[in-house]
Amino acid sequence: MGAKAIVPATVRSDKHKDSKKSKSKKAKSRPAQLLIDSRADIADSLMTPIVEATISAQDTSIYRAIELKLVSGGLLTNDPIVFSNDSSLFYLAKDNAVAVYNVQNGEMVQNFSALRDSEGLDRAAIKSIVADSQSQHGVYTFSADHKARLWNADSGEQLGSWDLEASPTFVAADPLNPARFFCALRRRRQRNGQIVYRYTVCRIELNADGTVQRKDLFKANSLLGLAVRSDGQWIAAFSKFRVHVVQIRADERVVRHAWGMTERVSAIAFHPTEPVLAVGDWRGRIVFWFCVDELEEDSEDREIVRRTHHWHAHRVNAIAFAGNGLMLSGGEEGVLVMWQLLTETRDYLPRLGSDITGIAVSPDQMSYAITLRDNTVRIVSSVDRSLVSLLQGLKFAERGVALTQGLKLAENHGIEQMRRARALDADPFTTGLVVHPVTHALVLNGEPGRLQVFSPLSDRHLSSIEVAAYTRVSGTSATNVSRPHVDLVQYSSDGAWMATVDSRRADASQGLMNVTSSYLKFWRRDPGDQTYKLASRIDNPHTGGVSSIAFQPVLRKGRESLICVSAGNDRTFRVWELQHTASSDMWSCRSSAQYRGLQPTSAAFSADGSTLAVAFGGAVTLWDASTCAAPVGVLVASASTPELKGVSFIGASSYLAAWSDERLDVWNMLTGSVWWTLAMPIQDVFVHPRAELLAIAAYQIPESSTASVMVLSPASPNPLMALHHPGGVEAVALIPSAKSGKSGRSHPDTEQGQPKPDPLDSNLLVALTPSGLLSVYGAESDTPSFTSTDFKKAPGSNTLGQPMESSAFASIFGSQPEQQQQPEKVKLLANAQVRSAMRLVRTAVQSSYVNAPYHVLPPVPSLFNQFATAQLVPVATTDEAPVPDTDKMDIDSDTEMIDDQADLKEQATDPWSNAEFLASMRRGFST
Repeated sequence: MGAKAIVPATVRSDKHKDSKKSKSKKAKSRPAQLLIDSRADIADSLMTPIVEATISAQDTSIYRAIELKLVSGGLLTNDPIVFSNDSSLFYLAKDNAVAVYNVQNGEMVQNFSALRDSEGLDRAAIKSIVADSQSQHGVYTFSADHKARLWNADSGEQLGSWDLEASPTFVAADPLNPARFFCALRRRRQRNGQIVYRYTVCRIELNADGTVQRKDLFKANSLLGLAVRSDGQWIAAFSKFRVHVVQIRADERVVRHAWGMTERVSAIAFHPTEPVLAVGDWRGRIVFWFCVDELEEDSEDREIVRRTHHWHAHRVNAIAFAGNGLMLSGGEEGVLVMWQLLTETRDYLPRLGSDITGIAVSPDQMSYAITLRDNTVRIVSSVDRSLVSLLQGLKFAERGVALTQGLKLAENHGIEQMRRARALDADPFTTGLVVHPVTHALVLNGEPGRLQVFSPLSDRHLSSIEVAAYTRVSGTSATNVSRPHVDLVQYSSDGAWMATVDSRRADASQGLMNVTSSYLKFWRRDPGDQTYKLASRIDNPHTGGVSSIAFQPVLRKGRESLICVSAGNDRTFRVWELQHTASSDMWSCRSSAQYRGLQPTSAAFSADGSTLAVAFGGAVTLWDASTCAAPVGVLVASASTPELKGVSFIGASSYLAAWSDERLDVWNMLTGSVWWTLAMPIQDVFVHPRAELLAIAAYQIPESSTASVMVLSPASPNPLMALHHPGGVEAVALIPSAKSGKSGRSHPDTEQGQPKPDPLDSNLLVALTPSGLLSVYGAESDTPSFTSTDFKKAPGSNTLGQPMESSAFASIFGSQPEQQQQPEKVKLLANAQVRSAMRLVRTAVQSSYVNAPYHVLPPVPSLFNQFATAQLVPVATTDEAPVPDTDKMDIDSDTEMIDDQADLKEQATDPWSNAEFLASMRRGFST
């Protein structure tokens, strides 16, 4: 779908200093300047005279039409997965969509969803999935928009829809009736000025005519789970300290029992064949309630026969029963415990990698599905406990859901979810979205102490890099575990080296404050298995932690010298150099520098690696990368410039971007002045390492449900693309499209006479939402040089985006020649001398020599011979006849046609030779 939007931001530019506004009173202030003398006072540099221009909401001509290509990421493990009836597929709910995966290989085979409501994504979020027992691949979905829908999982076709008049939270199928379900409906009410929720546990029947029959069973103020016995006559539900058991008798009379618990309840499940209810609590115990079917209306708590099984050290998150009576349980330990109840023995499947949050058993009893806290799904064989398939989602999704919905979850789950939200807040998202220079995958924070490599185009987890190890599970008496946190990650331009910074702190609740230890690590890529191996580790490179790291660009392969810069909280930045030894490679500190006792916040190298830019406070200092002895220049936009949090050179251009939380300044390095300024609350900035593009994400306005995102070129403050993204944006990135090559820049081997590729056509915009979704945007599909593997071309258009001739006449006789359609142009170009002159001018203008910036070109004398010779057409040596075009139809016309062979013959008889021509041109240059 196409998307055009605007960003209400104030844009300031100094490119129109000759306009009327530049003659106003603001023009009297001193301009921003490049301070060559590093001893000059920063306060003496004032704001440059600027022209303010606000982008109007009606003026959308400057924006590029874009569309949403795909949405990847998301939380996979919000609920236990659901198997199809033939056990060949399993279903997952991802926001408002259902993803269908193959059990054997974990590949997605289908993805379908209802139309999104204009009020937001949460409006139609799927709350529960139930397999249709009447078909092999039918599935019911129950959504927050009060709708129940029936789908064909093979085709993604919606077969039916029912209105429940309330939001379903927990749903379980009736084993005896395929159209009947037990569900907990939640209604929102106001009491004493506060919003409260009321739950109604009921039995609903979905009729073929679209109507719903409902029978209410009981009501409760809070519910956390629901279970149904295999005979469909007993239903159990639980809240924090209460368990409800309901019996539906043959005469449809409802008998309800409710018991208070001394320990908080975390999970419940019915035995498939015996009248036994298993109840798990926060102490790690699983209590069996026997003879549940013998309960009477006046049964008391003391009359229930109970038995306790205790292995887990922490709370039990999931309980499930297999058909043979085998009980499966899991929790924070990351161990699947299999209980043989008849022999009272246990078996274990350890080291699953994270907390177990859900367990499901396939209908054929051959597979177990285990959902983990780190957004991973494992399909395990029930025969030999081997791994059948593995599905790993974006690790950030679980973190994002816990943080954004912490208060909402705390309402139902108590203080534990609040405690977990605070723990995740102490493990913040600090790496941002880093694009790997070789694979173009996204690298970001994963589990504590790890980095995740994720492909947003294929929606696949590629790998996980363990930067720092730690004890995953604490003892029963431990309350806080000191976990490592990966603060930063950067790659060299060729991807051969990776630098990471991880830190630890005494108390996890302190977040990034009071860092007790930090480690700068350099990793080298192994050409064999393409993994990174640790090469050097520097303990505490800066006192108080590291704020930024940057590699010097690698301009040629085989270069032995390489440097990396780290900026620290000790008010210094250090230069690390790669040292080659006979046994191994190691990194050592070459030099360190300070600037006026200010705190460095960010560092970046220019495209050629000769200049280092380091942000100190509100100033950008420029250093000679070869020495770093003293700053060669200082860039200051204003004396009141807030502290900068980022600085970067924009591709291979002569522009530099520096930004704070409130504004972004783009500097022209050739003039040493601010080129333009954008004033807006900035959430994240991504600068493309090769193309001249930068993406900006703004903070979400509290009264708005969207966040502004735009892509700009450094040459102009007018956005190339802009949109309002629903739900806020945490970070943005620009990645190459599937068929664009390595980047959108113009390569040196670009053919002469061909226009440079549009970087917007060869790059995609990725926006990471706080909930962990990755939205991928790109130019519309009909853009000439852009093709997408996920979207088909529009009918009637070719790869150039031009209309195709589809008439029967054209298919038989061929397409009409262009000259026949433009006779006036043919007459204009009839003269051979005019054609040669225009060809020379056109080729020269489009030549890479003319288009390249003059400050990066070699001296003119060294380029003259090659440039001038390229403009001359070679003399024809043979009289070969041109190959006729069989696709063109023959047309008799008196109009003179363009003949390149005639041009060659005229040039062959030209008395001017190449040497004489070059000599005459040299004389013109020397005069």
